[in-house]
Amino acid sequence: MPADRAAALRLCFFGDSFVCGYGDPDARGWVGRACAPHLAAGRDLTLYNLGIRGATIGDVALSWENEAVARLPLPGQGRVLFSFGANDAVQDVPPASSLDHAAAILKKAIPRAPVLVIGPAPLPDVPPADAPPAARCPALDSLCRTMAVPFLSIHSLLRQSDAWMNEALAGDGAHPGRAGYAALAALIRGWSAWHRWLA
Repeated sequence: MPADRAAALRLCFFGDSFVCGYGDPDARGWVGRACAPHLAAGRDLTLYNLGIRGATIGDVALSWENEAVARLPLPGQGRVLFSFGANDAVQDVPPASSLDHAAAILKKAIPRAPVLVIGPAPLPDVPPADAPPAARCPALDSLCRTMAVPFLSIHSLLRQSDAWMNEALAGDGAHPGRAGYAALAALIRGWSAWHRWLA
């Protein structure tokens, strides 16, 4: 069977407003843009965008499992991706608490389906407030390494993206528009773990 005609997969995306694509006038966000080339190539993918605006890692910990059970009924057909962290910093959630919630999520998710984790995005409008999300990236990365889960740190990469930074500053100071989400989708499509996750 050709690679582009591989078995049907159900993809669950959990996280915050960056996952749900808030601010994108096309309502595609990075999730739709990252998956679009695979769909165009003939992959049978069902996308479940479960991003919640304002959600912290603790909020995701409370809701993700029931959402996943309802959407991934058969072993082997599902994939799970988590992207979070910015709201924890903005809402002053203690870093240790965030990490505990992340560890609890991964402990339950790993036996269920292949897992990816994407770190917090930058918050361009308030540089002092943006420092805490950046500071949390190494700890999330370390946790994922310990649990053998691929982790993509997007914070510094998006800080170097004119599309992301300019659109976010022109909008609400945090969320980009179509070009910014396209830049993030390109980073994700260039991540080798993404392609292994979809294999």
